[in-house]
Parts: sequence; C-alpha cells; structure tokens
Amino acid sequence: MEQRILALVKARQNRDGNALDDYLLTRIRAAVEELREVGIVIRYMDDSDMLLVTDYVCWKYANRDKNEGMPEWLKLARRERWLRETHYETLARMKEDIT
Repeated sequence: MEQRILALVKARQNRDGNALDDYLLTRIRAAVEELREVGIVIRYMDDSDMLLVTDYVCWKYANRDKNEGMPEWLKLARRERWLRETHYETLARMKEDIT
C-alpha cells in the first residue's frame, strides 16, 4: 500500500518519474511510524488514512529545511484521526467484554 501513498504524494507534488521514489518511500514509512508513536495505527484500506499520510508526508517534505510548526488543518486532521483510533480501541474492548 505504500505504492498507493507514493502515487498520491507524487501527484500532490506534481512529480513524474522515479528519481525520488526511494526517498519518498522512506518519508512515507517514517510518517507512518511517527503517527503510530502518537497512537494512530494507519489502516491502508481507509482512504482518509491514505490522505492523512499523504498530507503529512507532503507537509514534512515541503518544510524539511524550515522550522515552522504544523499547520492547524493538519493538526486538526491528526487529532480527529487520533480520536477515531481511541474509539476503535473502546469498541474492541467492549466486544471483548461481551464475549
């Protein structure tokens, strides 16, 4: 599924060719790991998760040489996804309690 995110990142950055594929794939893996470290497990079949990773990677790539904070829209998207993750965990616990 990383290839799907790679295609989205390249489209967002208006990039053709494969010259940066290894670099971008490394950034994608790092972004997924960073999100996991804050409690967000990416579900590769979820389009909104794919777009969150795409937006996160594009922002990190565009600001790699700057010391600017994360934009509010991306902070909000990350927070909303984190809240959804905690909802998934709550439902899983409830299901375990029932069985």
